[in-house]
Amino acid sequence: MSESNDNLLPASKVRQRFGGVSDMWLYRRLHDGSGFPRPIYIGQYRYWRTSEIIAWEASLPREKPKSSA
Repeated sequence: MSESNDNLLPASKVRQRFGGVSDMWLYRRLHDGSGFPRPIYIGQYRYWRTSEIIAWEASLPREKPKSSA
């Protein structure tokens, strides 16, 4: 892992990374068995390791391109 991928992202940046999703979206990913990374709590705030978010994104199935027929 490179140092740049070990940064901590606050919940607001994680939501922004996935297209401005809601806090409920994060809650659902944490409870739906999708393997979404668990946050690190610092005080009352949640942070995610960038490397874990990238790994989770890479594990998602890719959409097949639609053929233009």
